[in-house]
Amino acid sequence: MLKRVLRGSVSFLLFLALAGLFSHGAFVVRGADEASSTVGEADVAVRQAFNATLDAERAGANVSGLILRLNEAGDALREAENALRDGNSSEAAGKASQCIGIAESVKGDADVLKASALDGARTVFWASLTFSVVGLAVFVVVLVLVWRRFKRGYNRKVLGMKLEVVSDAED
Repeated sequence: MLKRVLRGSVSFLLFLALAGLFSHGAFVVRGADEASSTVGEADVAVRQAFNATLDAERAGANVSGLILRLNEAGDALREAENALRDGNSSEAAGKASQCIGIAESVKGDADVLKASALDGARTVFWASLTFSVVGLAVFVVVLVLVWRRFKRGYNRKVLGMKLEVVSDAED
């Protein structure tokens, strides 16, 4: 009976040891997979932030502050990728989360700057168009008034002339 209890106990302990070994491995793999996916999400977030910043710059916005923050996000992404390569899943996930936060902030700010730049450009366009139309109208009115005054003076001068008869006959 002692042999039977001993065998059962050893079998049970062996089962627990194997279960613990495999479950711990599963947690490590799951942690690495989660960290890897978080680093992938961070990479996508940095790319989106870069594209949004580029669009804002093309719209005429001043993006120098965004470039500095985008560099911070890139540094955090690089550190996350290095930690993931070294097998430090928790540090990789933390740096990737930090990177995602910075990148999303940059993307939001870039979208706001782009909208502001486009609104400013639209305002400048309409102001230029308005001043051009008003300037053209004033130019035409002044041109008509000057022409009428010149025409009146010319007509008076022509009507005030005396007629002379000239004969071309040579005798």
